[in-house]
Amino acid sequence: MEGDVCYSTVIFKAFENDKSKAELQSDGSVPYAEVKRLETTEIQPKSSEVTTSTSPSYRRATVCLGVLCILLILALIAVGILNYSQMTDNKKSLTLYTEERTVNQQLLTHKELLESEIKGLTTQNEELNSTLNFILKQSTLSIEDYCQSTENGVQCKPCPKNWIQNGPSCYYFYDGTFWTTWKNSQESCETYGANLAIIYNVKEQGFVNKHVKFYYDKHHGYWIRHHVWTDEAKLKEGFWINRPTDTTLTCVLSMSSNISEKSWNPASCEMLNKWICKMNSLTWPQFLTIST
Repeated sequence: MEGDVCYSTVIFKAFENDKSKAELQSDGSVPYAEVKRLETTEIQPKSSEVTTSTSPSYRRATVCLGVLCILLILALIAVGILNYSQMTDNKKSLTLYTEERTVNQQLLTHKELLESEIKGLTTQNEELNSTLNFILKQSTLSIEDYCQSTENGVQCKPCPKNWIQNGPSCYYFYDGTFWTTWKNSQESCETYGANLAIIYNVKEQGFVNKHVKFYYDKHHGYWIRHHVWTDEAKLKEGFWINRPTDTTLTCVLSMSSNISEKSWNPASCEMLNKWICKMNSLTWPQFLTIST
């Protein structure tokens, strides 16, 4: 049969010593080995053996990969859940922080307002105490001299009625028919808690000269607080019409003059004249102050 493979068994026999050699040499024949023919059989691989040898490994690998995939999916799900939970917590924390920050800012604003109100009330209390102490010291002035009732409530001025404010001071220019001496003029001012006016500078002298009126004759004026011979420096600094030389004229009158820097005259303290009082203006709490 073509294509068949035939196998045989070759048996080699050894020559028996010299006898065998002799026989070979004598007849010249060549001994051959005995060949036996064996029945051929077709060698085929057993499929069951291959399947048996490969199938378990493949299955194990497949199972392992499946398990790993499941574990990976579970891990991803767990990480996602953890991240979602963490994000939720962070969002809640951020919301809480924002709310607390807003509340804190509101508290700080409220605190600043309270501090401002406390400061204002403290200042107002000090002003009221100062004003009250001043009024209590007066012998003739009353609250009605400063304040009046309006539709907007009680409102007050820095100076009493008939007084004129100039900066931080109030001035009273007596314009009645009762003239008096320098001493009595000073006492009259004291009843208001004031004194005869002291004039310190050119600006103040200009204000006083603006309100001094001419009356009776050129020798009469308004008593002011200066004394001529008590201080040589003040004598030189005064706003004199003519520098005084008579030592008996020791009091000073402010005269009506076209030149405010030259409006003082020395006079006898017993002469009868009008007068000018001066005192500090009052600072009222804002809610009582009349707007100007």
